[in-house]
Amino acid sequence: MSRAAHKITAANFRLVLCTGGVALLVAGCAGGGARGGPSAGIATNSAAPVQLGASSASGAAIRQSVLGPLDDAKIARAIENYRISKKRAKGPYKIAGADLNGDGVREAIVLFQGKDWCARTGCSLAIFQLFERGFKPISRTVRVKPPVEIADAVTNMYRDLLVQTGGGPAPERRVRLQFSGESYSRNAMLQSEVPLGSLVRTEIAIDVAASPSDATASAPQPVSAPKR
Repeated sequence: MSRAAHKITAANFRLVLCTGGVALLVAGCAGGGARGGPSAGIATNSAAPVQLGASSASGAAIRQSVLGPLDDAKIARAIENYRISKKRAKGPYKIAGADLNGDGVREAIVLFQGKDWCARTGCSLAIFQLFERGFKPISRTVRVKPPVEIADAVTNMYRDLLVQTGGGPAPERRVRLQFSGESYSRNAMLQSEVPLGSLVRTEIAIDVAASPSDATASAPQPVSAPKR
């Protein structure tokens, strides 16, 4: 083979490597950098971690929210029936819809307000699940204060919840509520504290500043770091 033909063949082979779908860094592919420069070879000791899976334009991982709207009429009817069964007076509540067990159907997270539902250390938090005939309560936790946060961690198929509790002589703490297989923890005051500096990824379902409502589901909240 002549020297000219050899150069053409080498150039063609190099072009295939540069334009193909294989993610290899070959010397000269990135703008013809000098041999041994930044564009030469394959990096093997980069300090930056490799991001796998879906990513945004900036390279950060995309996190899918579990929050979403509820059927207002169905959940309002379920809350009213629950109030009557507990023989409590009508009052405001804060509410959010979230898929807590990953089945694609959102549960209702309801934080009741008012003297019939609350003490100095917190209020009643109820979880309603959607069945064929409407929402039914599956869990109630007393002594809960907002924010109510949904953690990435899962216990017995349901997301853990992080809430505030305490007040008065009892110091306020941030604690974790876990699903037992039948319901979430019954009393927030008896649960283990999650320090505010802990590296726990959460999504706020019910914020401190959320306005109470008598029959309106809250809009999805953005992903947020735990409040400090």
